[in-house]
Amino acid sequence: MNQAISRPTRVIADKCGHDTADDVPELQRALATGLTGTSQIVEDYETALAVLYGVRHVIAVSSGAASVTAALAGVRFQPGDEVIVAPTCPICTVLPILSLGLVPVFCDVAPDSFGLDPDDLQRCIGPRTCAVIEVPMWGYPIASHTTWASTRQAGIPLIQDLAHAHLTRLNGSWLAQHGDISCFSTHDCKFMSTGEGGFVMTDDDERASRIRAYTRFGNLTGETLGINLKLGGLQAALGLARSRQLESRLHQRQDNRRQLLERLDNPVIRELPLTPGGEANAYALLLQAVGHDGRELVHYQQRHGIPSDIGKYDNQPLYQLPLLAQYRRDCPNAARLLRSLTTVPLHPGLADDDLAYIAKVLNDYSPA
Repeated sequence: MNQAISRPTRVIADKCGHDTADDVPELQRALATGLTGTSQIVEDYETALAVLYGVRHVIAVSSGAASVTAALAGVRFQPGDEVIVAPTCPICTVLPILSLGLVPVFCDVAPDSFGLDPDDLQRCIGPRTCAVIEVPMWGYPIASHTTWASTRQAGIPLIQDLAHAHLTRLNGSWLAQHGDISCFSTHDCKFMSTGEGGFVMTDDDERASRIRAYTRFGNLTGETLGINLKLGGLQAALGLARSRQLESRLHQRQDNRRQLLERLDNPVIRELPLTPGGEANAYALLLQAVGHDGRELVHYQQRHGIPSDIGKYDNQPLYQLPLLAQYRRDCPNAARLLRSLTTVPLHPGLADDDLAYIAKVLNDYSPA
C-alpha cells in the first residue's frame, strides 16, 4: 500500500535552462543586423538546422502549432478533406487541422507505441484523405518508415510532428528523414528553446516553396493564400546559438536515461518498449505500469515531487474532449497506452542525487 504524504520532501524540476555562451553574441548580432523574419540571422538559423539534419529546406516559424499549419500548407487540399492522426497526440496538433477547414480522422496506434497501427491506417484512408500526421511522443521513436511506405503507395504525404523528437533516430538516420515533411517546436519546455518558435523541414523543393510562401502572406503577390507565421530575429538568434549545443544536450539526456534505467529494479514498472532500430532522444523517460492502472503511478510520483506530463495534462484520447467529440472513433490501443504511462524528467539540469532520489521513489512504489 502506498503511503500518502502531505507534501513532497523534495521537488524535481520539470525542465532546465537552455542558456549558452553564444546567446548574447548572437542576440547582439541580430540587434545590429535585423530583427524581422526575413533577416540574415533567420536564414543563418535555418541553414544551421538544415546542415545538422541533412535536409534541403528548413523554414523557421513562430510556434510549434505554426509549424503544423505551415506543414499542411505544403499539401494540396480542399476544405473538408481529411487528415489522419492518432488521438494520443497533443491537441496542439489537431487545432491547426481544424483551423484550415480540414477534418481529423482518428487512427489507432500500434500496441505500446505512438506510431499508427498499419491495419487501422488502411481502414482510415479514404477518397478525401489529403495527409497523414504521425506524432511520436516524449522523444520515443516510432516505425515511421513503415507508415511512410504505406502513404507513398497510397499517394498521400506523411507529415511528422516532431515537437518532442529533436534528434530522435530510426534505423541509423534521423526520424525526421522518414517522411515528406517534418515539423518541430522550440517552445521553452521543449528539447531546444527559442522561447516560442518552431520550424518545418522537407527535401521537396515544391513543398518548401509552398510552405515558405504561406508563412509570408503568399509572398504578397495576391496569387496564393498565406498568413504571417515567420520567426523573429531575436528568437532565431537564440535558436542559432542553441542549435550548436543540441548534440551535447542529447548526450547528457541519454546519459541520464541510462543511469536511471540502471537504478530501476521495480517489476511493476517498465520503460515503454523501444521501436526496433530506434533510439530515443531522452526528452523524457516513458514508464509503463505493468498489470495495473498507470494513473496510480502518476499520482504516487507527483506526491513525491516528481513531475509527470501525464498528470499535468491528464492525457486522454482526444476524441474524449468536447471540441473533438464529433470526430470520435474509438481507438482501444490508444486509450490503453495513455492510461498505462507516466513521464519522468531527464533534462541536463538533473544532478546525480536527483536521479538517485527519482530511482528510490520509483523502486519503493507498490500499486494498491
